[in-house]
Amino acid sequence: MVRSSLDNLELETLPDTAQPYTQRAREGVERLANILSSMNEATRLEQALQSSEREFFNLHELVSGCVEGYRLAYPDQEFEYTSTNNELEFNGYPDRLAQMLDKLISNAVDFSKTDTPIEVRLDTQDKTAQVSVVNYGPVLPDSMQGQLFDSMVSLRDDDPSQTHLGLGLFIVRLIAQFHNGTVSASNLDDDQGVVFTVTLPL
Repeated sequence: MVRSSLDNLELETLPDTAQPYTQRAREGVERLANILSSMNEATRLEQALQSSEREFFNLHELVSGCVEGYRLAYPDQEFEYTSTNNELEFNGYPDRLAQMLDKLISNAVDFSKTDTPIEVRLDTQDKTAQVSVVNYGPVLPDSMQGQLFDSMVSLRDDDPSQTHLGLGLFIVRLIAQFHNGTVSASNLDDDQGVVFTVTLPL
């Protein structure tokens, strides 16, 4: 209704002073549409997780396969992958873990400095698997580190043409928690970037 009203309004002869207001209204409509789409994605994910069945699969093959896909999807971005266990059997939801990794990589690409690699690591420690994504770029403000994985939280600069609600990292948390795992974010020791780590019980 709002979109069609704006379309009809723009067909009318409007004074130049009215143009910025109609443009802001249209941007607001697009932001609302993006908000609804993102919230629907989170709701659908929760419903899908409840109805999914676990399966056994090789976690190294899943993560390494995803990284190969990212090299194709982001040809200007360098990716480095290391694994300490290439025969790591895991019981979970491979499609959802791939979705979780997609969100972490998308976030890393957005904040990476030019000509720096994104590092993806798979480690095992104390009967857990740890998937880490490292990007070199801006560090996390101390006040935000405990809130990053809440919904509607974003560190991106305001841009009227984009809507970033922090739902990507919220979805990461949902998927990790559904696997009885955790997710954390911290600055690198040299403050040259950020590492996101998902810890999953084996």
